[in-house]
Amino acid sequence: MQIKRIAVLGAGNGGFMSAADMAGMNYDVTIYDTLPGKLEGVKTAGGIQVCDIDSNPVGPLCKVALAASTIEDALRGADVILNPVPFFAVKTYAEQAAPFIKDGQIIICLGKGGASLVWKKALSEAGNTSRVFLADCNTLPYGASRLNDTQVRLESRTLNLMFAAFPAKDMDIVWEVLQELYPAAHGYTLRRGQNVIDTLLVDYNAITHTPPMICNAAAIHSGDPDFHLFGVKENPKPVVNLIEAVDRERMAIGEKLGLKQYTLEEEIRMVKWNRDGVDAVLPIYEAIHTPFLEVCEGPFRLDVRHLVEDVPYGLVTYSSLGRLVGVPTPVCDAITTLAEGLLARDLHSAGRDIAALGLNPGWNIEQIKQFLYEGKIS
Repeated sequence: MQIKRIAVLGAGNGGFMSAADMAGMNYDVTIYDTLPGKLEGVKTAGGIQVCDIDSNPVGPLCKVALAASTIEDALRGADVILNPVPFFAVKTYAEQAAPFIKDGQIIICLGKGGASLVWKKALSEAGNTSRVFLADCNTLPYGASRLNDTQVRLESRTLNLMFAAFPAKDMDIVWEVLQELYPAAHGYTLRRGQNVIDTLLVDYNAITHTPPMICNAAAIHSGDPDFHLFGVKENPKPVVNLIEAVDRERMAIGEKLGLKQYTLEEEIRMVKWNRDGVDAVLPIYEAIHTPFLEVCEGPFRLDVRHLVEDVPYGLVTYSSLGRLVGVPTPVCDAITTLAEGLLARDLHSAGRDIAALGLNPGWNIEQIKQFLYEGKIS
């Protein structure tokens, strides 16, 4: 298909960078956010300025055709809709957009895999039977930070991206579009997930953020300015053992569903190959300890996305899927319980379980596979 207009739903870090990147590639871009006033700076300036790692402006202003006041205005005439938001916000955007989605539009969710299932549920509940195409990615295509009302800092591109479609039978249709939006010329290597559970399981943040957050809770709570989540002293061998245990539990779920899964070490190897041209699978302790990750400061409190997003929308989802397919997840369960204790918060009830994904607890594995491929059970 010929892509002319792209609508970006969400104006946070990922949304700002997505809008700027797509505008920089000469697409006609509209952007919308549910928070009133969040786009006033873009309206006034007429676009978004990309900055380098030192927060210095790079290149010309990326012009945005419309900073929309309503989601209907943002969606009108869009060939592709990007939804780069934290998972807890996906449902809000999907429900607002559902009445206005038209035949032929492609909706791509960026941030956490499985979000396209939330969109499908919202469209069904709105009674929208348009022929649309849904896809999602296991992560954001960028490491980026919104600096102010008109600027976004591009820290890095996430060069290894896994995409999947829902239903999976539509993947060939969306694949051509994905290759155009995230081209090899920008360094991207795109992977075809077998279905959206594939993208959901390859959740680097849920696997690598949660164990060191729990094990370093005292240092984080104290606000230690020298704390680095992926630092060497913060991640001795026992903590890395816990990361490995979470990784192997999510692998077991995928394998039960017939998905080809790679260890975290192999996943990191793919990232390093894209970034540095290094082709070697290192032991997990060495793979985790890289200068690229160790320089990241903080976090400096416990009530941050590394727990409040990665536990309910990562580990809780793993546990729920594990129960559905008969795979035990004792480590994911234990970390979730400890996170709830540390935060004095119920992360299960707010979390993403199989019901939130539109899966029926009474389905067997073959029925789950059929739903993910066909979009329905015969």
